[in-house]
Amino acid sequence: MNLPQTSDYVKSEILISSDKAREIGDLRIRQLIKILTKVDHEVIVDGVIKVFETNRPNSFYQDQEFAGRVLTTIKPKSERDLKEVLERTLPTWNKSIEQLPFWFRDNYGLEKVRDTFNSNTWPDHEKEQVETMRFWLQLR
Repeated sequence: MNLPQTSDYVKSEILISSDKAREIGDLRIRQLIKILTKVDHEVIVDGVIKVFETNRPNSFYQDQEFAGRVLTTIKPKSERDLKEVLERTLPTWNKSIEQLPFWFRDNYGLEKVRDTFNSNTWPDHEKEQVETMRFWLQLR
């Protein structure tokens, strides 16, 4: 495993770790996380977002769980627009992956997350996702 230079490489390494989880458990994602501590945070965040955009039916939950573990462990900081990140992740986000809304809170602040939820019109499916994130973040 090399030091990732691009978000596509980060995404690929997370997905490979997910694929190998049945054989070796979480060993590979733990190794990847150690390597990712040396990578630019924006590259990590974009790679993680790409994992959340990926919809692999047989590993959907595991893919996102490992992406969430990257967020929880590294706590990468990002200047990306929250609305853009939400638009990219909400359509395919698994509601059981609580790490994503908690990363939004930690990176952007609770008020910014609340304001973004409230100031946008979300498609029906994404409204349900936003409501679940509100629940996770106790924004009711």
